[in-house]
Formats: sequence, structure tokens, C-alpha cells
Amino acid sequence: MSDNLSLVILAGNIGKQYEWQKQIDPIGPNKETLLEYSIFDALEIGIKHFVFIINQDFGLETKKYFQHIIDKNFSQVEFILQTTYTAVPRSIYDSIENRKQPWGTGHALLIAKSHLSNPFIVIDADHLYGKTTFYKAKELFVEGIILPNRYGLITYYLENTIEKHNYVTRGLCTINKDYLVHIKKFNNIHFNDNEEIISDEINDDLIFDSQASTSINFWIFHPSIFRFLEDKFSQFLKKDSSELESTFSLYSVINNMIKENQLEVIVRKTNERCSRIYNREDKQYLIERIRDLIEMDIYPKMLWK
Repeated sequence: MSDNLSLVILAGNIGKQYEWQKQIDPIGPNKETLLEYSIFDALEIGIKHFVFIINQDFGLETKKYFQHIIDKNFSQVEFILQTTYTAVPRSIYDSIENRKQPWGTGHALLIAKSHLSNPFIVIDADHLYGKTTFYKAKELFVEGIILPNRYGLITYYLENTIEKHNYVTRGLCTINKDYLVHIKKFNNIHFNDNEEIISDEINDDLIFDSQASTSINFWIFHPSIFRFLEDKFSQFLKKDSSELESTFSLYSVINNMIKENQLEVIVRKTNERCSRIYNREDKQYLIERIRDLIEMDIYPKMLWK
């Protein structure tokens, strides 16, 4: 059992295209949300501590819903509100009063500092990551690989992270002997008419390798990450706080730490398909995918009994 492994769920992002809290839209046959399947997988590997990073639109009834599920499974849950002013010095309040978007995933994780004292997994709330992904993360933890200067990342094959009708942003990974070297983000990645993977933001002649290792924000961290996040966020605010669209991402923090030889990241690849709700067209696809997974006995028809 992974009694000392926690799960941090980044649940503060509401998709503009979807115009609703996609994290809590019913997907399963008994109105289960997409996020509940990740919670189910986390419970199955023995996680007993859940931390939700939420925004102010994550309502009381939604909190009660997830609280009930997790309490019923003899586990602990905490909800942490991320706002523009959370963990930000008062001295810059005036310069950010017109800021509307969150600071980013690095900031979202930073505000959980006082709630985590053991290694933990970080995921996004609006992805279906797949059961074996959680087991691979547990293996890294159990094998003692997660240390103050060594973290873990589960990557996917690029073709397993894109649906035919979507344009997506992806972090493509450079890896050397199972060690992460760099993550580079590309926008507007999609399948063309020839079912090749391209990006509209770069030369149309560049076709991505369908088997490229891709980060979908499935990290396994040691609490030492918070020391780095504090230092990097302080630097970020001094330089970019007045830029209202600037974001402080986990990608950039990890890339900088690796470049500065402060950190190693062990990569494990999964064959799972990672699906996400980007817009309302995705909902029917995910309903059908969950139905298929139930028929294959990957998940029970009723998650919670």
C-alpha cells in the first residue's frame, strides 16, 4: 500500500471552449465524472490523501460530492483555493489588479506546500490517464526512486494523446537513457488529412513522430519541489508579474532545474491512451470510451457501492 503517497489534483481550470466545469460533467453510466475514474485508480494503488487545487467557481456542492466519495473510501481530502493573490506579496497587488487568468500550474502546486510532507503524484482534473499509469507511478515510489533531487514523470506516446477532431498543446520530451533532458511545448498539434501529426504554429513540412514521448502533467514529486518553486516563483514575479498573460508553469520550472543540474527526472512510458475534455464534442467520445473500458472489466459499471 502507498500509505505515504498523496495525489494532488489541479482542478482550477475551466475550459473556455467548454463553458462549464468539465471536471464535474457526468461521463460514466451512473453519472460519474471523468475525475472520479482517476480517484478510483488512485485509491486502487493505496493513496489515502487527496489535495484539490480549486478556483472560486468550484462550488460547495461539488466539494461535498468529492468529500463524500473520498471519506467513504476511508481517505482524507483537502481543498485549497487558488486565486490571483494566493502566495503573492502584497507589494505587487496594485500591479496585478487587472489580472484575470491564474498564475499557472507551478503556482497551483506551490500553494499546496503546507499540506504535503511526503512524495505525491500531480495530475490534471480533466484527463482520463488510465489505470496502468497510476501503477507505474506507484512503482517509482515503492522502488525508492523519488528523492529530494530526483523526481518521476509518466509519459505517453504522442498519437495516444490526440483525438482526430482536436487541436491540442503538448509537451514533447527529449529523453536520454530514461532521464528527462527537456520538455518543449507545441501548440495547435493535430492530425492532418493524411493522418500525420503536425502543428499549425511551425513549418507545415514538419511531421511529428507519432511515438514521441509526451508529458500530460503526470508527475511524481518529492516535497523538495516546494523549495524550488518558491525560489523560481519569486524570480518570476520580479520579472513578469506586470505581464497579465504570463504564466508560471511546472514545465518551465522543471526544465530550468534540469538545466541547472539541480534535478534528475526519471521517465517511465505508458501505452495508455490519455483523453481529455476540450469541448462538448469530446463528451460523447468519452462516454463511449468509458463504456468500452467497463466492458473490458477495466472499471466496474458502478464505481462506488
